[in-house]
Amino acid sequence: MELILSGPTGRIGSATLRYCLDSPSVTSLVVLSRRPLPFEAELSPSQRSKLQTVIMTREDYLTYPPHIMDQLQGAEGCIWALGSKTSASKEVEIDYPVKAATAFKTHLMPQLKAQGKKFRFAFVSGFLLKESWATEKLWFFADYRKAKVGRRSSLYTRSG
Repeated sequence: MELILSGPTGRIGSATLRYCLDSPSVTSLVVLSRRPLPFEAELSPSQRSKLQTVIMTREDYLTYPPHIMDQLQGAEGCIWALGSKTSASKEVEIDYPVKAATAFKTHLMPQLKAQGKKFRFAFVSGFLLKESWATEKLWFFADYRKAKVGRRSSLYTRSG
């Protein structure tokens, strides 16, 4: 199975990257990253042979131009781990994953559907979020927690 992974340099993303590279069921892993992987030299030759790193700019995350989408062809799923522990940026927390899900739905799903396959989008940020946080007064990390709720809600409603 060919997969896409976003956010490979974070805590969850880097653990997910190593798991995917060690898994025999993952034949290819394309990582979308804002910067080069600092631990790539530590990977074994077999792990490196599965890995393709695509350095993404702010504009790439918002538009998914053809030169990016060409590198993602054949992927059957995406594990979205891009985010920040402290960022309340609407762009990073909401716009990036929604644009990704929309681009994947438009450009990757039709080819898979023709082959009788489905595209999977695993959103791994936001575990144990409460929808009520969007309107409640929160005492700590309020902007960050509200952004996470907004991001998850946006994915459910916009990428459908």
